[in-house]
Amino acid sequence: MKIISTESNRVDTLIITVGTRQIGWRSKDGIIRSFGADGNIGYPLHVNQLYQELGIERGIYKDGDKTYPWSGKDLGKRYYEYCKEWLGGDFNQVELLLDKTVIEAGIKQGLKHIILWVTDQPEAVSWSYRRLDTLWIAELMAGKIKSLFPDVRVDIHAPKINANDSDAIRQELEQLVLKEAVNAFYPIKNEQFVLWIQTKGCTPVIASNVEICAAALVRQYQVFNASPDEPPEFFTKLENGLLTANHSQSFKLISMAEYFWSLERLRIKSAWERGDFSEAQIWLVVHQHRHPVLYKLAGFLAKYSNWESNDDFFRKLVKWLDNDDVIKVIDSAQIEIWKTQLQKMQDDKIINLWESAIILELSLKRENYTTAFIQFVQLLEKLLYIKSTAQDWIAKGWIVNRRNDEPTLDELIKGWCLYKNLNRDNKWSKLVFNIKKKRNKIIHESESITLKNISYIWANNDFPVKMPETPEIINNLMIDVFKEIITPPNFDQLLMRSLYQWGLNHLKDAI
Repeated sequence: MKIISTESNRVDTLIITVGTRQIGWRSKDGIIRSFGADGNIGYPLHVNQLYQELGIERGIYKDGDKTYPWSGKDLGKRYYEYCKEWLGGDFNQVELLLDKTVIEAGIKQGLKHIILWVTDQPEAVSWSYRRLDTLWIAELMAGKIKSLFPDVRVDIHAPKINANDSDAIRQELEQLVLKEAVNAFYPIKNEQFVLWIQTKGCTPVIASNVEICAAALVRQYQVFNASPDEPPEFFTKLENGLLTANHSQSFKLISMAEYFWSLERLRIKSAWERGDFSEAQIWLVVHQHRHPVLYKLAGFLAKYSNWESNDDFFRKLVKWLDNDDVIKVIDSAQIEIWKTQLQKMQDDKIINLWESAIILELSLKRENYTTAFIQFVQLLEKLLYIKSTAQDWIAKGWIVNRRNDEPTLDELIKGWCLYKNLNRDNKWSKLVFNIKKKRNKIIHESESITLKNISYIWANNDFPVKMPETPEIINNLMIDVFKEIITPPNFDQLLMRSLYQWGLNHLKDAI
């Protein structure tokens, strides 16, 4: 699982699921005592000591014929009241053992809203569970957070539901907490809502449900799991023999989209192979922190496939090639080759046209045969037009244009036949006129065309066609027509094909 740098993301809202380990109290003797250390699993008896510090004998709960010692719920309430009534609202002695580094990093990145999800279970739940509810621990946390960061909005969410009721937890999250988080977001321009969640230290059922619901949001928002690293040791023994609780010193920020990458990579690769770059970019949007180069490249290829290769397109592509993200993952020699190819593409109309051949090839791969055929004739007409202007077919009488406007496809074909000295019985002459005729039927009469129909145009004009027809075979037939008009460059030296192939290779190797 890749760790995302904590300095690379903005954050709008942080949801913390609060457990008893979340906070400690800096006592008068300098010891930090944890509200979750109650002599269990080798922990010190901090809870007993915290009661003693308040001068209170620790009592018990009675639940039928069983008894349970006072715990986090009672202790948290007593310390909250102590801070409010005896310390005048001073929460400085509260220590954020797990979340301080997470909150501090979030503040540096624009965090304005924290939601503390706590347990405050109904009376139907046994005291053995309710005594550990975290409502008052969260109140202490909120007081400490506000004292450190007064501009941050802190909301406590305390639903009266069983902490082990997955369905109720999920409903609460979907209908209230996540809506509250999104409603508190005030976007600037086209900013996307960024949510962090921190689930360490709380009840496992709540943690897992928060993660599931957060993961479901990744198609709408940017969602990250901010997971505090455990300190090397939870407690340090001092010279006087007392144990003091330690803070988490770091955390991992993991995009929730990471959990879906291994599956979605296959979808992205499939869309890329077919030339459906818009679909690929939709799938990549939640992975753009991990693969920013692929995400941007998919956008460029989508525009190019839509014939949007204008000056603005080239300007942005030049800028992208100098982007730091590109430089990090692509060899500098390859970048320079692409820059050279891009300049040729801008300067040479013939190169520019041959670059477009990949659009035709990918349309055939997607089985959009009617679209591919129209694109083929569009490129054919453009190629003939470039040839006619370069050799001035009008001046030479090969094109008779009495309207004094741009020549039609029919006029360009006739001009090419005169230039090549082809009579109407020549197979190339018949082929190109039949291509035009089929194009007119498609446009004028809304006909469609299949792979077999396309192959018949060549076969019926004495061109050998391999059977069965495949997109690759038909693409080669179309490219051969272009080659008959103008000698092509080396296809390995074409920019858009190289960018397409780089992306495909990167997707195959990406983990």
